[in-house]
Amino acid sequence: MACLLETPIRMSVLSEVTASSRHYVDRLFDPDPQKVLQGVIDMKNAVIGNNKQKANLIVLGAVPRLLYLLQQETSSTELKTECAVVLGSLAMGTENNVKSLLDCHIIPALLQGLLSPDLKFIEACLRCLRTIFTSPVTPEELLYTDATVIPHLMALLSRSRYTQEYICQIFSHCCKGPDHQTILFNHGAVQNIAHLLTSVSYKVRMQALKCFSVLAFENPQVSMTLVNVLVDGELLPQIFVKMLQRDKPIEMQLTSAKCLTYMCRAGAIRTDDNCIVLKTLPCLVRMCSKERLLEERVEGAETLAYLIEPDVELQRIASITDHLIAMLADYFKYPSSVSAITDIKRLDHDLKHAHELRQAAFKLYASLGANDEDIRKKVSLGEGRPPVLTASRQGVTST
Repeated sequence: MACLLETPIRMSVLSEVTASSRHYVDRLFDPDPQKVLQGVIDMKNAVIGNNKQKANLIVLGAVPRLLYLLQQETSSTELKTECAVVLGSLAMGTENNVKSLLDCHIIPALLQGLLSPDLKFIEACLRCLRTIFTSPVTPEELLYTDATVIPHLMALLSRSRYTQEYICQIFSHCCKGPDHQTILFNHGAVQNIAHLLTSVSYKVRMQALKCFSVLAFENPQVSMTLVNVLVDGELLPQIFVKMLQRDKPIEMQLTSAKCLTYMCRAGAIRTDDNCIVLKTLPCLVRMCSKERLLEERVEGAETLAYLIEPDVELQRIASITDHLIAMLADYFKYPSSVSAITDIKRLDHDLKHAHELRQAAFKLYASLGANDEDIRKKVSLGEGRPPVLTASRQGVTST
């Protein structure tokens, strides 16, 4: 079974392989099952937080052996579970590690493991699959190759809060367009995931929310269905609105706002509905505040731009909400030459991603001024004009 690191990586790592690393792999071949189990447990402890050790073990051939043990009917459930845990830890290393695991055909092996009756083993397989599928190097199509996988994952949602969290996270990362949305929708994603929004686990609620966000995006069929779904006597939009409240975590507020935005753009919710005008739009404007983190400000501005783009009344409301236009001028002040010493980490972060702020601001400026000349004048003449417009106007004046 081919299972190799890329050549430059392989050569550099091979020179650092230690006798200790070889010892871990050798123990996987011991004829005594108990010694093999202990060897896998020791390997698990050795690779935690140690990317060099992970790379060494991959080069030495640990992955094919771990997968063999995981799939053997004679292996104990405990051994299979520990193998899945180690493989998951290896996947949490570098992207090259994930590529090596994919070369070893790890996904079919883990999916086969989901047929086990043992819940702990299932959870370990799902945790590893979650790590692999959320890596940018993993093709999401691998989730849809076998038509039996999606319905089986839907059935596993009821097993535990961990299966719920991991499966929803897999779905939200692997739903990349209308074809994937249709597959998940046709296999009952809406009905199976809706009740998870009331889970006692915050992680489960968030992953379920993210699922609905990717399912509803530019999809009228899903959005029209969501608007009529009842969960514990409440319509889904009402639940999303509750998740927009200021006392909820920012991540939850922002994702709920995206759900309602996508449902609105898909035609399932009117643009003059109170949940859009009085709840979603103000929430997204809050996300543009300089008190928010970079990612939150970028996501907030881009989502707000998408929400108001086709509707002149929403554009007018947004332009007078919480001094939004003036607020957007701050998007062009990064990197800043002045920063409190206590905020140095945030400044460093903004230095690396200042272009994302500018790009998001220009998208929102474009949406704000798409239809209304008065708003365009506010942007070009007011205190909220971007520096590039200021410089342009000064240049015209000077000539």
